[in-house]
Amino acid sequence: MINKQLKLKRFVLGSIFLIILLFAVFIYIQFEKSLATSQSDKVQPTHSEASHPNSVHSPDTDASVSGSGGDSVIINPKDYEQFWIWTPSKDDTKLSQAHTLYLLQGEIRSPNIPYYRPNTRENAAHAAPATLTSQGLGVRALTDKKIWLVYRATSQEWSDKVMPQLIERLDKWQRAGNQVMGIQIDYDAPTYQLDKYAELLKGIRQQLPAQYQLSVTGLLDWSNQADDPQFMQLNDAIDELVIQTYQGTMTLPDYSRYLKKLENLPFDFKIGVIEGGQWQVAEFLENNPHFKGYVVFLR
Repeated sequence: MINKQLKLKRFVLGSIFLIILLFAVFIYIQFEKSLATSQSDKVQPTHSEASHPNSVHSPDTDASVSGSGGDSVIINPKDYEQFWIWTPSKDDTKLSQAHTLYLLQGEIRSPNIPYYRPNTRENAAHAAPATLTSQGLGVRALTDKKIWLVYRATSQEWSDKVMPQLIERLDKWQRAGNQVMGIQIDYDAPTYQLDKYAELLKGIRQQLPAQYQLSVTGLLDWSNQADDPQFMQLNDAIDELVIQTYQGTMTLPDYSRYLKKLENLPFDFKIGVIEGGQWQVAEFLENNPHFKGYVVFLR
């Protein structure tokens, strides 16, 4: 009798332990899924022609966004003419009206700094000079489009080999019969380092052949320095600035407040938006003579 009770007790305890273990495994799996989703949402898929001004192509729903008090609209690629392309589009109808394409061509980063740890103050001391890793679309004939070759960067310290490689790539696209505008550097320079970034851009400008232009992407936070001399130094090096207004797949909140500070910017700029993001156009932007349209990041 005692043995039966002991066995029963052990069975009950074993069952309880097994249930607890299975529950813990279930919770862990759900946590991992949630964490992975959160991290993927935080990754930004990042990401002009000063002598060839573009007309602003407003959405077909202009009646609802003509002023600062208009309703928000969803960014539909079919309403725009300039695009960032990281991978070939599965829907070519999105690009049927496109006149300008920004094509990912590579990444410039320190070989001993992982992608998820850009060259910040914490690791800059031991970072090796950044090198180029080719990415994106191969050379092809897109003769009816204006082409910008885009390079993501996580460092301001480049190897001497990088610029010759960028120029060689520009020439290859040019020889394929394309209208190549130049290169765009996609680098999230901290606002406090804009003066240092301007020096890098001036060096790039000096090495670029005269027929090519230089574009950069910019953060909304840069607009806080719109009247600062270090921000104005960018004008000495670049032909255009494309301000990104999204993070991951979402439009950043309060973007209009930041863009308002660019009202008196003395050089050309565009606004980068995300496909499927919400947007509300303001008259102060549309009426700015330096505003050269929107660039849509295709998802």
